[in-house]
Amino acid sequence: MAKLLIIEDSKTLCMVFDELLNKYTNFDFDIAMTYEEARLSLSQTRYEFAVADMNLPDAPNGEIIALLNKHNVAPIVFTAIFDESFREGFETARIVDYVLKERFENVIYVIEKLKQLEANKKKTVLVVDDSALYANYLKQNFMLHHFKVISASNGKEALEKLELHPEIDLVITDYHMPVMDGLEFVRAIRKKRTKKDLSIIILTSDTNSYTTSRFLKDGANDYITKPFSRDEFYSRIYQNVETVELFESMRSEFNEDIIALLAEVTEFKSSETSSHIKRISEYVYLLAKLLGMFDEEAKMISKMSVLHDIGKVTIADNVLCKPGKLTQEEFEHMKAHTANGKKLLERAFNSDPKVSKVAQEIAMHHHEKWDGSGYPDGLKGEEIPVHARIVGLVDVFDALVNRRVYKDPWTLDDTLSYIENNAGTHFDPKIVKLFLLNIGCFINVVNKYEDEESKATFCKVSPI
Repeated sequence: MAKLLIIEDSKTLCMVFDELLNKYTNFDFDIAMTYEEARLSLSQTRYEFAVADMNLPDAPNGEIIALLNKHNVAPIVFTAIFDESFREGFETARIVDYVLKERFENVIYVIEKLKQLEANKKKTVLVVDDSALYANYLKQNFMLHHFKVISASNGKEALEKLELHPEIDLVITDYHMPVMDGLEFVRAIRKKRTKKDLSIIILTSDTNSYTTSRFLKDGANDYITKPFSRDEFYSRIYQNVETVELFESMRSEFNEDIIALLAEVTEFKSSETSSHIKRISEYVYLLAKLLGMFDEEAKMISKMSVLHDIGKVTIADNVLCKPGKLTQEEFEHMKAHTANGKKLLERAFNSDPKVSKVAQEIAMHHHEKWDGSGYPDGLKGEEIPVHARIVGLVDVFDALVNRRVYKDPWTLDDTLSYIENNAGTHFDPKIVKLFLLNIGCFINVVNKYEDEESKATFCKVSPI
């Protein structure tokens, strides 16, 4: 949890910050009312963020800024005094932002800014400039606001970085560069990534309106003319970040509908129930968290896991729903659902490369085995994507403890013995260990979404 230090000598404002931060954020925060209290807190705790009053009883001339910078903290300055000399100082000081104590709404602004800074830690910016000095200046400005930053010295190198880092949210690029200039670079990006998916800002010293209009027509979201103030720089950056976030929110809602629809299609086509899909999703989330994944990533993998068998819509009904053992020819036909599933998903989430990649890899590789004897590619060990390894284990677990057209449900003891005996051959042994150590959590999911036809054998099993 991010640590925050509020430095404010007004008891009223301290009470307001205390109430709002507790109610609307997850920050772990401390409050200091004097320079000395702040100094003591900083000596004992490492803070990521700070909100600081410039005029404290024991440090009335902004000394608190130097103290915070000494501890590598760039604060939001919350001040009642503002003049031209202060604004000029802001251009060079290690200050995130300055906010005037004019209205209550400005306290809300500070809270929202803190939440934005925390969110920035998950955002990646690509800085493209052939001047190492200027690139470093841009990098420092982004890092001041807690963005992750990747650098490139020309358009060609930047395209390679984009391929390696699909998580990049924002590109800021110079116009005049060797090898590939900014305009050519923008055109190349837009062949693969849309304005809704990736925001591009051009930096240029060219004030010719024709030049800037070419940038915008060829795919740039915005431009900043050099030289620029930090106020203008951050205003443009956040305007573009917020636009991408809006589209991400809309896309997320759309993706939820697509996922639900595709999952329903899979259920309708195959003999599997909606309960199976719900159980798989919860199993996957539990295992992803046990493996130490961040909550956001665990949720994303969980959502994509419900599409692991989407390729079964391409399998003939007489094979898919056969109540007995498949012939070798039928089994080869059934195995095609993995590659077919990947193909079906290639276009489903193409506006979100990371989500698309995870969905495709789960569909393609959830039948691979740790020893390399699985299908379709015979991947071995950690060659198998971890999300596919997770789905591979829980899919087998769920199939064993529930009735299928081709088998009766197994007992819990037989199921766990099978999984334990196949650790290191079929399944990732590390994932099996975590699964067995926490089996009670997974049994709770089975009981929560139990199939009617499986109740006789696996009904209300007590956690071990």
